[in-house]
Amino acid sequence: YVAYQRDVKQIRSHERTKECVTHFARYFGIKKLSDIRAEDIDIYKQKRLSEGIKQNTLARELQVIRNLFNHAEKRNKFFGKNPVRESGIPQFNDKKERVLTIDEQHRLLNACTNHLRDILQIALNTGMRRGEILGLRWEWIDFDENIINLPQTHTKTNRARKVPVNDIVRKIFLERKLLSGGSEFVFPSEESKTGHLEWLKRSFSTACKTAKIEGLRFHDLRHTAATRLVESGIPLHAVAKLLGHSTVRVTERYSHPEESVREAVNILNSFQT
Repeated sequence: YVAYQRDVKQIRSHERTKECVTHFARYFGIKKLSDIRAEDIDIYKQKRLSEGIKQNTLARELQVIRNLFNHAEKRNKFFGKNPVRESGIPQFNDKKERVLTIDEQHRLLNACTNHLRDILQIALNTGMRRGEILGLRWEWIDFDENIINLPQTHTKTNRARKVPVNDIVRKIFLERKLLSGGSEFVFPSEESKTGHLEWLKRSFSTACKTAKIEGLRFHDLRHTAATRLVESGIPLHAVAKLLGHSTVRVTERYSHPEESVREAVNILNSFQT
């Protein structure tokens, strides 16, 4: 299943899939899929929670395992009811994003090292995902058209997309190009197996602490960019295209429909005599 995700589907999160399957195999490695019952999944949930993982993490693991059973069923490797579906997946709130204020943004950027500052600036000005930024290659950047051409192999949705470059990001690219030393990556690293920088978790944590910003995740920068665009009146379909969302419904969480409804009702005042 992991090989299928990695080689056939070419899903970039296959390492996460492998991790989930590895945990699952610790408990059920000696069993056939058809021997696993919903009751076994219930016990698995309790054991994983007792190991200290969070409810959200468990839910994501179970989503992977549920898909594994579905995959096996399609290929006649498993028959019967999906035990994960029978047991159920815990509900969780995955919308914990926050929006940086302008003051927080200034404090954060001032507390960053050069590499990290450039990475955060790109995130705030494009809404790109962390992995998309860290793995950027020069061949994908069109300086004439001011466009980043992300191939499908480099996006979460496996769909190629074009990301416009504004003046701030263009300046970062030009400065880094002069210092690239011929590397194929925008953020090269000789210490990394991939050839480019991996996530600077410690540096990001230190910068947040110095800037006195709590509870911030890198993904919140993407949320910040999207929210600012929506609040500035950019149509949802345009924001969805920029972020690489599969549907506008995913982008709708960045808007505030209750405010729109309130404004709509107020507009009706003008029609009263």
